[in-house]
Amino acid sequence: MLRSAHHRHRRSALAGIALLSAGLVLSGCAADGSASETQAPLDGFDWKNFQGQELNLLMSEHPYSNAIKAHLDEFEDLTGIDVNLETLSETDYMVKLLTELQSGSGNYDAFMTSQPMNYQYAAAGWVEDLRPWIKDETRTSPDWDFDDFYPALIDSLRWDKTEYSGAGKGGLWALPVNEEGYALFYRKDILDAAGIAVPQTIDELLAAAKQLNGTEYDGHKISGFVSRGDKTYPTLNPFSTFLLAHGAKDIVDGKAAVNSPEAVAATQQWVDLMQYAPKAASTYTWYEAQQDFIAGNAAFYIDADHMAPDFEKSAIGGKVGYALPPEGPAGRGSSMWVWSLGMNAASEHKDAAWLFMQWASSKETLTSAIANGNMNPTRQSVAQSPEMSDATADWGGYNETWQKILSDYATWAYTPSSTWPEIGDAWAIELQSAVLGQKTAKQAADDAADEIDQIISE
Repeated sequence: MLRSAHHRHRRSALAGIALLSAGLVLSGCAADGSASETQAPLDGFDWKNFQGQELNLLMSEHPYSNAIKAHLDEFEDLTGIDVNLETLSETDYMVKLLTELQSGSGNYDAFMTSQPMNYQYAAAGWVEDLRPWIKDETRTSPDWDFDDFYPALIDSLRWDKTEYSGAGKGGLWALPVNEEGYALFYRKDILDAAGIAVPQTIDELLAAAKQLNGTEYDGHKISGFVSRGDKTYPTLNPFSTFLLAHGAKDIVDGKAAVNSPEAVAATQQWVDLMQYAPKAASTYTWYEAQQDFIAGNAAFYIDADHMAPDFEKSAIGGKVGYALPPEGPAGRGSSMWVWSLGMNAASEHKDAAWLFMQWASSKETLTSAIANGNMNPTRQSVAQSPEMSDATADWGGYNETWQKILSDYATWAYTPSSTWPEIGDAWAIELQSAVLGQKTAKQAADDAADEIDQIISE
């Protein structure tokens, strides 16, 4: 099978990891992120310990980064540290961050990251293991309360850097600041007008989407469904609800399992549902899919549950319902994306960066961030706070739904690996081909399996 230029480029980038990792070790920065052990000793914790330093941060444009911008002067006043915060669109930020880290640059001291990015960065020695920092009582505030984070979110950010090893082990590569599970959004008014009950199963969702597709409502010709269809790995996030509902896995015993009978059945039902989405949805990222739903053009939408603030402040505010992901033969399931903060292993200002990361993930900052639309707090105390209850009081059960998804269904759905972004892209490309009718679900799944096995073998 011919590999795309995109995949060849990614392979070349990954091939440089070993050389870059070796360079980090030789320059005195341990690839396992244990650099804090060589930091100068301190008499005790003080927010002013590193006043006068300057930090450079890189983040994705997101409600969380908006919240940080709004309160950044509070951190600067607290610590005496000056901060330069750069935000870019999600795609541009990911490309720039990868380029910076590959170069061995310490230009950005800390940054937003996520599980699949962590696997790649940790394997290369580009991101700091935070365990020594957390344990250092002279560098970590006694009020920070690490145990307040949801354990499942912390586990999702751990990894022992052994290929296909599973999460929940090894180093801790980031701190969680925003969580998303994947929910079924629906237009309450449209379903009420049609006399349709909220779907509980995939089969019920397919039937309801088919019934509503192409009908007129409130001056709109609506589609039955909308979601992401872009040929990059984030498209697999909403698709994960079907994959897990069928009990399917991506890799079993080091071999691709995306063409197992369960995975093919999940793919077929996702393809069937996407036929009730707009034709352009095959190229949608989360942003275009979200905007289509906000415009009132679709009855159902599966995506990140923390999109609720965008819905509620739009023209469809008060009309959106929030439901658990639909049930399949193996029950309900959802992947879990965790936006988090990582520290550049090449930073020359790690102590100051660690102070920022503590402040930015603190109870106080995450509570303040709610007002800026940073939903799904990663701390238990903040999730259960009056501020969260008040902010979501009129959102039709949203607060209860996202917490139930997190507690009962959400997990990182895929095998941890430094090559996960490449594996995910290969899979998403084939999923798109099935949605477009270029291949059957089985053909697309088989081709994806071949591609993934080739990536693993290399």
